Amino acid sequence: MTTSVEAPPQAFTDHLLHHFDLAFGMVLELAEDFDDETARETPGGHKPLVWFLGHLTCATDYFSTLHQGTDSLVTEEFSLRFAGNDNQDWSLAPALADMIALYQAVHARAREFVAGLRPEDFDSESPLEPFGDDRLKNLGKALSIIQMHDAYHCGQIGTLRLALGKNVPF
Repeated sequence: MTTSVEAPPQAFTDHLLHHFDLAFGMVLELAEDFDDETARETPGGHKPLVWFLGHLTCATDYFSTLHQGTDSLVTEEFSLRFAGNDNQDWSLAPALADMIALYQAVHARAREFVAGLRPEDFDSESPLEPFGDDRLKNLGKALSIIQMHDAYHCGQIGTLRLALGKNVPF
């Protein structure tokens, strides 16, 4: 006998995905008019756009490894370069288009997972031990942190844009 898992209510899923996609979409909008050269610029001590994209990619990828049980989509070298706050030779970063594509890929993978969540899933815990932040063990808290993390860095990308003489589109 097979048991079926009841799908989450559509209104709940729509609401959840709207918020999951919101800051992600803002990051992409903020990155729209960069090119490979300006994506590596660090005016006035700002981190470059490639760092923000890599950093956010690492965070969402880590969420997926903890709560979906997936293999990482980023290499260890990529993670070492972008997960932390170290200054690097940003000319060694992948092309901007590749950074955006990887950010989109990790978001799409996590989004598929989020789309299937039911309200009771938010209390579940990862069987893996999170590195550095115990709040990441709980699915609901980790999901909230990932969304806020993207939104937080949107503000920093906005100040980077201003330092580069660009406008903030919203």
